[in-house]
Amino acid sequence: MKIKRYTGSSTREVLARIRGDLGPDAVILSNREIAGGVELMAAVDFDANRLPAETVPAPAPAPAPAPAPRQSAVLSSAGKPAPRRQSVAATPSRVSFPQASAPAAAPAPAPAPTVARPASEAPVWAGEIRTLRDELQALRDWVHDSVARAPIGSPSAIELRLQALGLDAEGARQAALGARDLDSALDAWLGGLQLPAQPMQEPGVYALLGATGVGKTTTIAKLAARLVLRHGTQAVALLSTDTYRVGGVEQLRIYARILGVPVAVAHDASELRAHLQAFSGRSFVLVDTSGLSPRDTRLDEQLQGLRSLGALVRPLLLLGAGMSLEVYRQAWQVYRGLPLTGCVLTKLDETSMFGAALQWLRQQGLPLWFCTDGQRVPEDLHVPTLAKMKALLLGAPAAAPVSVGGAGAGRDDAAPAVANSR
Repeated sequence: MKIKRYTGSSTREVLARIRGDLGPDAVILSNREIAGGVELMAAVDFDANRLPAETVPAPAPAPAPAPAPRQSAVLSSAGKPAPRRQSVAATPSRVSFPQASAPAAAPAPAPAPTVARPASEAPVWAGEIRTLRDELQALRDWVHDSVARAPIGSPSAIELRLQALGLDAEGARQAALGARDLDSALDAWLGGLQLPAQPMQEPGVYALLGATGVGKTTTIAKLAARLVLRHGTQAVALLSTDTYRVGGVEQLRIYARILGVPVAVAHDASELRAHLQAFSGRSFVLVDTSGLSPRDTRLDEQLQGLRSLGALVRPLLLLGAGMSLEVYRQAWQVYRGLPLTGCVLTKLDETSMFGAALQWLRQQGLPLWFCTDGQRVPEDLHVPTLAKMKALLLGAPAAAPVSVGGAGAGRDDAAPAVANSR
């Protein structure tokens, strides 16, 4: 690398000089103001092995040693040197003596002094070039030491991708063990989920639980439409205990009227038991519960009322996608006392970072029955499969709608939209 310092009255002027001197490949190393103008340090790459000899000052030639008697010039018979004859050529580092057989010739011009350097010897660096070389070496050593000191447990690229999908550091590490790439890691990790192929096949009373805004009422409408298409209107009934939210009961009644199924409202556990007795002839009864804060005392009353019904009611927990693992753990503290049958993961259309929800389901061993990705009834209700969950995690839409039953098992294209509501 060739480095030169340039000064001038303006940067434009100095840059023009650098371009003319070092060419278009020159690199500006520094730029600072000085008295009367600016100073720029510029550099351009070159082959160090072709370093011009004059860049390194040649050492002064050592004085020639006194010649031995055998190597002296022609001596006189008295032992004194004979008068010196004119040499053919002479240089500061080499002296030529006359030879008897050589004809007389005019003196040749003396060659320029040169410095001999063994081919294996590294070039001699000095001044600013040596300083820059030392700084680059120091930077190289620092990078090497930093890499050597990196923690052995640093996350891999696959782990970082999994964390970006919502998994925590430990979950991502376990999922990435032995995986060649993200695709294989997701295949193996999602294989640990419980994904029933035909959920809600068994008749019974299913109570949907979850926080406010998780989508319980809309999900009940989707499930009811699915059951009506499979088993008919005589097999389905709806119940609501959501007497706190304005318009909650009315929304459920609208869905019930469209589907042609009965609906009832229970204000307490005794009314809930009475309505369940009245709907005992229905194969499937779906209960819409109130969404209450974990700190709300009414939530404890609601859960106690469900516990009092024992095995008569099968609770389904609804989780909103995209929450942190800590949020799901707090929800578990609230609902862990209930015999949860399964889980419904909602609002997958709002995020692809729902890995934390799946991680929590794996940890609890809770089956994932359904997932929803929109407000359409019933099109946006899906039976999750490994392929669908993987596609949604990677940001793709669900591969195909869920089967809603009857002769069209495996397809949803024959299922009409019941209602759209937000």
